[in-house]
Amino acid sequence: MLSMTAQYALRAFVFIAKHGAEHPVLAKDIAARTGVPLHYLSRILRDAVRAGLLDSARGVGGGFRLTRPAHRIKLMDVLSAFDDVLDRSRCPFGQPRCNDQMPCGFHEFWKPISVAYRTMLEKTTLGEIDEAGLSGGRRRLTP
Repeated sequence: MLSMTAQYALRAFVFIAKHGAEHPVLAKDIAARTGVPLHYLSRILRDAVRAGLLDSARGVGGGFRLTRPAHRIKLMDVLSAFDDVLDRSRCPFGQPRCNDQMPCGFHEFWKPISVAYRTMLEKTTLGEIDEAGLSGGRRRLTP
């Protein structure tokens, strides 16, 4: 449901939230730990600074950190800077006027999914996300 850019941004932000509270985090460290290609990550970080989501500092002791505490940054804040996340919850048939008054044939099935998706993005904060799957690999489940 997310573009690759939004997925990479989410990985980077979760890593920064967990490791950048005391000291800024270097882009190369974020890339190495999250599996996001450094050249791609650099654009994401630049855009995040421009969007006011991250602060950056150059030189010794430089790097990236969140502009607000992780528990005050919603997933919607982060992802909407990189993707039209709400567009992904719209009518899967592409109907411009699919709503409760003028539903498409799939509306009754899609609406609960769409509402749950939007609610999750609006309520979940970076501080709540576990960084276990940051590298993009699959986690092994142990019995």
